[in-house]
Amino acid sequence: MHAGCDTDGLLAECRLPGAAPRRHETRGSMGGRIMNEENRIAIVEDNAPQRLILTRLLEAGHAVQAFSSGDEFLAAQPDVDCVLLDIEMPGLDGYEVCRRLRAKVSGAGVPVLFVSAHDTAPERLTAYEAGGDDFITKPISAQELLHKVATLIARSRQMRELEAHSQAAQQVAFAAMSSMGDLGAVLEFMRRSAAAEDLATLARLLLDAMHACGLRGIAEVRGNSGRCNCVSDDLATPLQASVLDNLRQMGRIFEFGSRAVLNYTHVSLLVNNLPTDDPGKVGRLRDHLALLAEAADIRVGAYEARTERLQQRDSATASLKTLQQAIERAAQRSRDNREHMQQHAFDLLGNLERSLGNMGLTDIQEGYVRDTVRAGADDLLRHFDEARFIESDFDDALHRLHDIVGRE
Repeated sequence: MHAGCDTDGLLAECRLPGAAPRRHETRGSMGGRIMNEENRIAIVEDNAPQRLILTRLLEAGHAVQAFSSGDEFLAAQPDVDCVLLDIEMPGLDGYEVCRRLRAKVSGAGVPVLFVSAHDTAPERLTAYEAGGDDFITKPISAQELLHKVATLIARSRQMRELEAHSQAAQQVAFAAMSSMGDLGAVLEFMRRSAAAEDLATLARLLLDAMHACGLRGIAEVRGNSGRCNCVSDDLATPLQASVLDNLRQMGRIFEFGSRAVLNYTHVSLLVNNLPTDDPGKVGRLRDHLALLAEAADIRVGAYEARTERLQQRDSATASLKTLQQAIERAAQRSRDNREHMQQHAFDLLGNLERSLGNMGLTDIQEGYVRDTVRAGADDLLRHFDEARFIESDFDDALHRLHDIVGRE
C-alpha cells in the first residue's frame, strides 16, 4: 500500500509499508504500538497522521511506542531510550511534559528530542530550560530524524558509562578542593592557569574550578585559532551549544532560574545548578565566577598577544633571511662585475700600449696618448677601489644580518 499524506508540513510524502511483515509486533497498554527491537522509542504526538508517520519512519530499527497526549505518556511511564516530544499539544504541552519527566528519577536521563513547526531562539531556549536534549523542526527530513535519534541514544549510553567511571574521580577531586572553599578554587585556578599553553587546557581548568565550587555547566574559551568547550557531562548536546551561542548576546551576566551565563571577550561560562534556595551563596558564587571568567579572559588575551608576537618575530626573521640572501646575491654580482671590468680594462690598455708603435704617431702625439691613457687607467683604478669599499659595506651588512637572524 502506498499512501501520500501532508500533515502540517511534517513530511511531503510517506510510504506506508503495510504489506511488509512485521516481527513480534504487540500493542502497548495505552494503545501504543511496540516492536521487539533493541532501541525503545516513545513518540508523544496528538496528531494521529503525524504520529503514524513518525512511527513508520522509526519502527524499522527501533521498538516504537506512540502516545496521543502528554498525560497518556506520563501515566504509562514507559521504559524507553529516547522520547520524541511534540511541543504544541492540547492539555500538557511538550515543555511541561519534559519538566515532569525530568522530575522523575527514571526520566532524568532519558534523551528528549523536541518536535516543533517553529524554529526561534525563544523556543529553543524554553526547550533547553525544560530539559530537552535536541530540537527538530517540521517539515522533518527522515535522514535528519534518524541521525538525531541515533546520536541522542549513543550519547545517552556514553553518558551512563562516563558517569560510572567519573564518580570516583569526582569524589577525589571534591575532597581535595573542599578544604579550600570557593575562593580557594579561584586562587587555585589562577595559579594553575599561569602554566596553561592552549585554549583546551584553560577551558578544562575553568571547569575544574566550577566543579570545586559545586557547580556544573559549560566553560567556553575563544581565541584567534578557534574555540574550545568543556562540559561537566563530557559530551555537549547540540541544544546546549546553540543556546550558549544565543546567550553570548545577552550581556555580561545573565541569570534564568537556576542557570546563569557570564560572558567576556574570550570566555563564556554557563552554570546549570545555582543554589537558588540560598540567595547569599548565589551572590558569592556569582562574584567568584566573575573572577574566574575575568582571569581566564586576561590569560587568553595574553596568550593571543604572545602568539601574535611570535608570529611577527617569525615573519621578521623570514624577511631578514630574504634580505640577507638578496644582499649576498647583490654583493656577489658586484664582485663579479668589478673583476670582469677590471680585467677588460687591463686588456684594453695593454692592447692600446702595444698598438701605439704601429699608428705612425710622432713622439709628441704618442706621449700625449700615453699620458691620456695612463690618466684614464688611474681613474679606473680609483673606481675599482671604490667598488671594493662598497663590497666591504655589503660584507659588514651581511655580518650584522647574520647575527640578528642567529639571535632570532
